[in-house]
Order: sequence, then C-alpha cells, then structure tokens
Amino acid sequence: MSDSVSPGNLGWELLSSEELHSTPYFRLRSDRLRLPDGAVKDPYYVLERPDAAIILAVTPDNEAVLVRQYRPPLRSEELGPPAGLVEAGEDPEKAARRELREETGHGGGEWEPLGAVASSPSLKDNWAYLYLARGVEPVGEEDPDEFERLVVETAPVRELEAMISRGEIVSSSGVAAIMLGLARMRGGPGEP
Repeated sequence: MSDSVSPGNLGWELLSSEELHSTPYFRLRSDRLRLPDGAVKDPYYVLERPDAAIILAVTPDNEAVLVRQYRPPLRSEELGPPAGLVEAGEDPEKAARRELREETGHGGGEWEPLGAVASSPSLKDNWAYLYLARGVEPVGEEDPDEFERLVVETAPVRELEAMISRGEIVSSSGVAAIMLGLARMRGGPGEP
C-alpha cells in the first residue's frame, strides 16, 4: 500500500525523504509532505532512533531498582528505571533483560509486557517497549556500556508516584513504565 492511501495517515502523503546526517546513535532526515488540504510541508525533520526497552524492576521486598546518571542534554542528573536501546533484530524483552542485568546487576523474576509508547512522535520515529519485572534479585556485577556512569538505587514502590510528582523522575517514557507498572501491580489497566 502506498504512503498516500495507507490507513492511519489521515491523508498525509510522503513526497520525498532525504538523509541529512547519520551517526551510530541517530539519523536525521528531511521529509517533504503533502497535507490533506494540498499544502506542502518542506522540510519536516525526523530523528530516526533505535527502539528502547524500559523496565520497572521490583525486588521481592517491593523496592524499585532505579539508576541515577548524568544527562548532558538536561545538564543534570536523572533518576529513573533501567533502560537501553534494542539492538537491530533483537527481541525487545531480550533487550530489556540484558539492559537490567548490565545496568543494575539484577535479573530473574517474572516479566510482563506493559505495551509500547512513542516518547516524542512529532520528532522521533522510535518506540519504547515497557516491562514490569517482579521479584528481581542481584545476579552479578553491573556491566555498563563504556561511557555509562550509573549509580544503582532502590526506592519503595509506594514512593514512586510521589517521586514523579516531585520531579525526581522526569523521563516521559520512564514515567510511563512506572505508572503502567503500578497500575498492573494494583490489578488495574492492562491486567489480563
């Protein structure tokens, strides 16, 4: 099906697309689009990013496993759930399990998918796959990426919403993972 008639595009038509810049972490492209009323939007910039996996990891003691790290774009530290990129061809849950192990040294437990969110769909094309992992335990040493400097922390699950409200956890997809995970733990939305 062509872009001009595919379901869900509300009559937007992709006229052309050009890669402007490519790095190991993202690609920047410029699209030329025809809107439903015939107007042409040129350029429309899109950041192509790999998908991500984000985990609300909970210990048997009902503590959330979190990571603190410096975020250069924000020029401040960020506290949030463990997360990382899904490698090309990798299953998102496998990536989530790998990232939890690498970033925190935790593993095991019972895993449930919470769905996927697009953190910035007006700019980026990637998805964040969210997981709840209950009963995780330390299984070894952390093994972060070369330039990751992480501090592993725990917080009572009952405190997570207040931490979000106070601005201690700010990543939109991290907040989504926590809120959806808490709802699942309470038997709310998404409970089979």
